[in-house]
Amino acid sequence: MIETLLYSGNVWLIIGLVLAIAELTNGTLIFFLPTGLSGLLTGLLLRLQENQTLPVLLENWAITLTFWGFVSLALSLLLNYVVKQRETSEDINKYPNDLYK
Repeated sequence: MIETLLYSGNVWLIIGLVLAIAELTNGTLIFFLPTGLSGLLTGLLLRLQENQTLPVLLENWAITLTFWGFVSLALSLLLNYVVKQRETSEDINKYPNDLYK
């Protein structure tokens, strides 16, 4: 039964939506957002396969789960790189003793 659920596009869309909404409670952009986006992407790909719009790329639940994991990791690394690029602001806590060093 779990194999059938992991190969359903609708289930992956729900998983992705729940994880993306969970990001609103956390806000770190490291875990929930990348896994949610990759879940939405996996669900979209499976739905397009089910409608025969795309050829079969994800053949079974194991390949689907592996695809989700790799896309999650790639998105997490990409978001981590983008967030670290933005955090180049100077420290606002400059004390008088630090100014003369």
